[in-house]
Amino acid sequence: MIRDVDAQQQLPAASDLVSELREGEEMRSVFFHLNAQKVQAYRAILRVFVAAKEGFEIALRPGEILSRIEEAERRHAGLGGEDEIIACLDQLCLWGNLDATRDMVSARTIEEYLHPKRLFQLTHAGDMGERALAFFDKELMRPGELSTTALRDIADTLDELLRLMAAEVLDEAKAVRALNDLSSRFDTLVTRAQMFIGGLQREMDKPVAEESAFIALKEELLSYLDRFVKELTSASYRIRNSLEKLDARGMEPALEAAAYAELADELAPPEARRAQTLRRWQHHWSGLRGWFISSGHHTAHAESLRSRATAAIPALLERVRRMHDQRANRADRSTDFLALARWFAEAPEDEDMHRLWRAAFALNSCRHLRVNETTLQAWAALDDDERPSWEDCPPYIITIAQWTRGRVAPRGRPPGIIDRAAARAALRERADAESRALHAARSVLAARTPCALSELPELDDVGFEVLLDAIGEAFAMIGLEDQQGEAVTADGGMSVQIHLPAPRAELARLHTAEGVLRGPDLRITLRLTEYEA
Repeated sequence: MIRDVDAQQQLPAASDLVSELREGEEMRSVFFHLNAQKVQAYRAILRVFVAAKEGFEIALRPGEILSRIEEAERRHAGLGGEDEIIACLDQLCLWGNLDATRDMVSARTIEEYLHPKRLFQLTHAGDMGERALAFFDKELMRPGELSTTALRDIADTLDELLRLMAAEVLDEAKAVRALNDLSSRFDTLVTRAQMFIGGLQREMDKPVAEESAFIALKEELLSYLDRFVKELTSASYRIRNSLEKLDARGMEPALEAAAYAELADELAPPEARRAQTLRRWQHHWSGLRGWFISSGHHTAHAESLRSRATAAIPALLERVRRMHDQRANRADRSTDFLALARWFAEAPEDEDMHRLWRAAFALNSCRHLRVNETTLQAWAALDDDERPSWEDCPPYIITIAQWTRGRVAPRGRPPGIIDRAAARAALRERADAESRALHAARSVLAARTPCALSELPELDDVGFEVLLDAIGEAFAMIGLEDQQGEAVTADGGMSVQIHLPAPRAELARLHTAEGVLRGPDLRITLRLTEYEA
């Protein structure tokens, strides 16, 4: 008995599911016109309805629709008159794009009143279908980008979220707003970056590119990639640091608040839907962490993006070099065949065409390629009136070197090969020495901070340069009303934090190898990052 009751209770749920599936198929029928034979006519009519809706017009008559379609578009779509328009409108009504009502207002006679014309308007499903198509076209045509603004917005939003989570009582409204902004900017960054890198790679893989457009944009493109790589390196450390601090505090309260706010306007959402929404927010947060924080089994996606953008710079330079080589050596096969086709078209007679054919494809003798001492002696032995034919002349022997290289090797000793191994080793040793000196100076400064600028001992040239670069990076991050600044060096090797002194504090004096530095007595904290360590 219990099983029968359970089965009877499950039957309505199954029928509801079937009805929902049927309703979904009926709503998707608004896209059927895209595969129809008269798709151009249907799209022209629906564009008129979209424009009318934007002008707050409720319904249109067939004659009004026909008059608003341009003549060229009407001919292209095959809309000759009102009869074709009415046939298309009826079919769109069957698909659910349009709805028809009786046009009683325009009736002027009894016959028109008894057999009224119809007014057509977009249905809700048709309106949503047109919006979906417009959104699809807009997003599809939108170019990819490497957004440094999105990186800065993500870092600022995480800092704001960190301040909210550090408060005694969580401001859920601000936390939800911050999470929504974070999700939106992160989705924009990932989607646009993927499109840009993919498009750039496809352009690099093309055998022939638009030379003029590519070379005209090469400087801007290289600068664009270089600027994004620097910003990504600087922002990644800041974002990673904020994410680790937020994980230590726990993000569950904020994620639960975001899931609750998303379903706040729904009427009694089931617990399964609440749990699904919460899992989706947790998955978003996990994806954001995986993008900037590496783990034992995978590399951070931001690091992979930085590697791909960095690798694109020498690839672009190589592509530009190949294009310049092609411009310098224009004798490519396609150009030769085009010139040959033009010569054939301009040949006056068939004999000229045959002569051109034999000359172009080396069907004639090639004895004229070289005039040496033997050739001169043979010419001297001939009488003035004697002109031997090509068939009677001795052949010209082409060597293997001429066949393979197209020219005879020059006489004399070949040029020597310069051994540059010692010069390369010297350059590597110099670069390693500079890297060791930079690392040593950073390690010394990091060990002696935090401290005031006046408390630092005398610095050598390398240490003084490292200190000035770090202070300059941090000063650039200080706002008008801020008292401290935090930044990362351009190569991501060291983080710096400075605190401004009081307005009337004494100036600091720092002795260096180049002289004495006088300035505000800043409170400086320098730390090596994982890249440098």
